[in-house]
Amino acid sequence: MSAGPKFPQVEYEESTGALRECYDDVQSVLRVPWVMFAARSLAVFGGFVPAAWRAAAPVFATEQVERAADELRALAVLPGEDPPDPRRRLAGLGFGEDRIAEVRAALAALNHGNAQYLLLITAWCEGVQGRASGGGPSAGAPGAPRPSGLPDGMAALHMVDPRDADERVAGLLTRVTDMHLHHGPSSDFRVLAQWPDFLEVALDDVLGPVVRTPAYEAIALALLDRARAHVRRFPAPAGLSPEQALAVCTESEVAAVTGLLFLFQRFILDVTIDMVRCTQALDGRGAAASSPFSVREA
Repeated sequence: MSAGPKFPQVEYEESTGALRECYDDVQSVLRVPWVMFAARSLAVFGGFVPAAWRAAAPVFATEQVERAADELRALAVLPGEDPPDPRRRLAGLGFGEDRIAEVRAALAALNHGNAQYLLLITAWCEGVQGRASGGGPSAGAPGAPRPSGLPDGMAALHMVDPRDADERVAGLLTRVTDMHLHHGPSSDFRVLAQWPDFLEVALDDVLGPVVRTPAYEAIALALLDRARAHVRRFPAPAGLSPEQALAVCTESEVAAVTGLLFLFQRFILDVTIDMVRCTQALDGRGAAASSPFSVREA
């Protein structure tokens, strides 16, 4: 079983100064109520996150990213039948429709953000490894700007701190990390840990039967391929080159950043698929493949 301290990171509540401004801008531009685990972990290394976000922000403030995220979200639906409806078991646990509505609202916010964070991690990963993160021969024209700030009706998210979790919740988060071979629980599962009955049923019936199966792995690879293709078409680089990273970090820090980005690239693929599948279990394939918060094309 997984054990050990919480993975090093700078939580939103712990951030100050330029990093807090960066965190706020990430949430405003992406129109999401949380900062991804990858950014919080990378924030321990010099000025990488603020510098990398300055490169990415102009691209991510456009409808081009919105459309790319919409495509990735739809691609994250696994083939085959819908997963079992968790409400059948949850009803027997006294988990009513009011709490289902809370879970549904959290999933909607997470699904809206995950596909965008997949693009952001991919751009940062490509850039720091010396590959194109936009602005190359296949780059498109700059996209139209999109609105900023949280969409109306998007739920606020609360993450359970693994260090403060009771025995049951800690065990569920351990199941999550071990099932996926991750290094710690994602933001998404820390949010779902507020509803341990739902999380347990989801792990048993919705995710457990499919995680790391050939179909799951094939979708993860397809998502990565499409994310990289979208990044190459960005009108300007959305990640830092190795030389740019060295301007804000030491050589050792750049090495650590490179390794963490490679790790988090797989991590975000998994959680993107997982949250889409949880939505599919509640509301079907159509709801899972789209976001109610996407800015629609005119």
